[in-house]
Amino acid sequence: MKTSKLNIVGNGFLAKKFKKYNAFFKKKNYFIYLAGVSNSNEKNLKNLKKDFNRIKFFIENNKNFKIIYVSSCSIFDPNRRNSLYLKNKIKIEKLIKDKCDNFLIIRLPEIIGKSKNKNTLTNFFYSKIKTNDNFILYANAKRNLLDINDAIKLVLYFLQSNYVKRYLNIANLKFTNSLKIVKTFEKLLKKKANYKISNKKLKMWKINNDINKNILKKNKIIIKKNYLFHVLKKYYQ
Repeated sequence: MKTSKLNIVGNGFLAKKFKKYNAFFKKKNYFIYLAGVSNSNEKNLKNLKKDFNRIKFFIENNKNFKIIYVSSCSIFDPNRRNSLYLKNKIKIEKLIKDKCDNFLIIRLPEIIGKSKNKNTLTNFFYSKIKTNDNFILYANAKRNLLDINDAIKLVLYFLQSNYVKRYLNIANLKFTNSLKIVKTFEKLLKKKANYKISNKKLKMWKINNDINKNILKKNKIIIKKNYLFHVLKKYYQ
């Protein structure tokens, strides 16, 4: 396969954000793979199979590079890991482990940023509240959210320090629940959301987080009690 000018694979939200660091990836002989299905509720097996086959083909034709695959921390959530989308992520992770000699799998949480993807968690809530559309709210659902700029800082921090492990979990030190996210949007938008609460029992879960307070301090990332409000305000007001 002829090498492209970009060592960033993908055209979506994350790929566009990483493009400014292309020189770094080329210098390190890294390919960061950010292509894939953008809808976590995807149920079309044809689309998921296409996603799997695309990265399989990419791996087979780029043996001389370190492959960095960006996956999801949601694979740790027992309430969601049986979704077709996450099953596909897990399948791709296994493929990389089995077929790549030199790789790093980076798992990210729910990312907040300026994105046209209607299926992100925060874009979904924002759209529903703005249009006064009703929705079911799983109030007890635990979510982990991180500003896109903070996520990129942390990814680059580990890559620049020549991280040697095969898996890297980057997440906020604190979880929040879906109800709090919606309440924060209501406060920000000065508008009541139109939802029905589902009290469905959900299993507790956690992320084997590689982030700690010291790493946040080194990267000048401050996560206080009002972190969620300020990040949502930055992108949605």
